[in-house]
Amino acid sequence: MNDLLVGSLTLSLLHALIPSHWLPFVTISKAEHWSGRQTLLVTALAGLAHTLSTTLLGVLVSLAGWQLAANYHDLSERAIPLLLLALGLWYLMQHLRHRHVHDHIDAGATRKARSFGMLLLSLGVAMFLSPCLEIETYFLSAGAKGWQAVLQVALIYNVITLSGMLLMVSIGRGGLSRINSHWFEHNENLLTGLTLVGLAVINFFIEF
Repeated sequence: MNDLLVGSLTLSLLHALIPSHWLPFVTISKAEHWSGRQTLLVTALAGLAHTLSTTLLGVLVSLAGWQLAANYHDLSERAIPLLLLALGLWYLMQHLRHRHVHDHIDAGATRKARSFGMLLLSLGVAMFLSPCLEIETYFLSAGAKGWQAVLQVALIYNVITLSGMLLMVSIGRGGLSRINSHWFEHNENLLTGLTLVGLAVINFFIEF
């Protein structure tokens, strides 16, 4: 169970810290002259839409894990690490091809909206329609262990992702946005890929 919780925590933290989850909120709030309270409200609601769609997809994926519960040993030792490895290699390939496949928000497009309500709706819809697929591997594994494990993964993902997004937006408004974040944005797929490959290796060779 510990490997499941550690993996879920690691991926949730990674996604909360990656610029595509918080930097657009900082830049849009600056352009629209939002207050700190407005910025955090939009971040919280859009982030909740993002985690909700990811969790709903995760519950569906966990049903497949539940069907495989009798073969959980093989699932945990072979299928889960292989899925993580495949996802990690895919992200690394996208990095080598210089494609940003995990950008949740097109800040340029959303700034065309004219009102606070329209911006909130645009950001919420954009985040809802782009769930994080990496965490679904852990929902699959949790499904094989039972609904208590599914609930734990969902709770970890929602709390860590939302808290991390709000924290990074708060820091960003305080001055972090002045720092050139191009390296982090450009290497987002690299960071995600290396993390997934690392988790795959841990699941292959280390028992928690």
